[in-house]
Amino acid sequence: MCSERMNRLCDFIDRKVDDGTCLPIVNAAHSSMRNIGKFLVFFVYFISTFLAFTSFFIIIPYEQLYKPTWFLALLGVIGFYFLFMIQYHYYKARTIPPVQNPGEEGDAFCEKCNYWKSDRAHHCSVCERCVLGMDHHCIWINQCVGLHNHRHFFLFIANLTLAASIIIIAGYPSFYDHIFMETSENTYCTTILDNAPLQNVICDYDGFARTSVVFCYLLSGILLVMVGGLTMWNVYLISIGCTYIDYLRLTGTKRKTNARKRLNKGLKSNWKNFLGLRRNRSFFKCVILPTALPPILFENIHSHSDVFDVV
Repeated sequence: MCSERMNRLCDFIDRKVDDGTCLPIVNAAHSSMRNIGKFLVFFVYFISTFLAFTSFFIIIPYEQLYKPTWFLALLGVIGFYFLFMIQYHYYKARTIPPVQNPGEEGDAFCEKCNYWKSDRAHHCSVCERCVLGMDHHCIWINQCVGLHNHRHFFLFIANLTLAASIIIIAGYPSFYDHIFMETSENTYCTTILDNAPLQNVICDYDGFARTSVVFCYLLSGILLVMVGGLTMWNVYLISIGCTYIDYLRLTGTKRKTNARKRLNKGLKSNWKNFLGLRRNRSFFKCVILPTALPPILFENIHSHSDVFDVV
């Protein structure tokens, strides 16, 4: 009974969307998503700046009570590296425009774009265009994740996950001392610290240091769980040679499952294609260093040997 009612409801919604009745509502929802996305971009920059400030000027200086100087210096270098990589890949992920729709006559036709689209292209109603290799529309970067920026998006969330895990592991003593201030012998504002240039300024604001440390630690835990989960999901999809759209579109029947398997070129080849390890490019250059690679060549899109041969 519930299944029949749900099917009737879905059919009713589909009819209203097709006849244009819900078009103003749909357009308003898409416009709202674009506007919210603009706000969230600034929110991401604000949060990342706050995490960096708290880590470099409060947590690392305070950790000198528990860790040797050389280890703190190493944490600082690693922290600056992750900060730069996160900002670089986030900027690239949100600013690189999608690859032009490479469809040819005889391919599927997109009525909204009024143009042919290839099998691996999908129309995004929020971006109002077809996106090649579309994975999903991400409101946090205010555009689609597709072939043009998927590598940058993945490296952004992967570096963010690693940075959050470092804060969780290395910053635990700071978190413990500041959340249990009543029983702690030391806190940031009650201990004279070397190499803490902003200690006097920060401690002029009552409770700022404690709030910052606790919030930074808890936020890092949330990021580790949520962004880490998203990272692992992307690892799985990349390993089987699929985007999220491909996974949804080619899941269900045996025929669809077989079609999805044909996209899988093997674990090693899938990752080489995704990361752009082509033409003697090294892992160090493409992943460890902040490197921008051009997307797929249009003339190679229909290549039977390697559909996603990144150049």
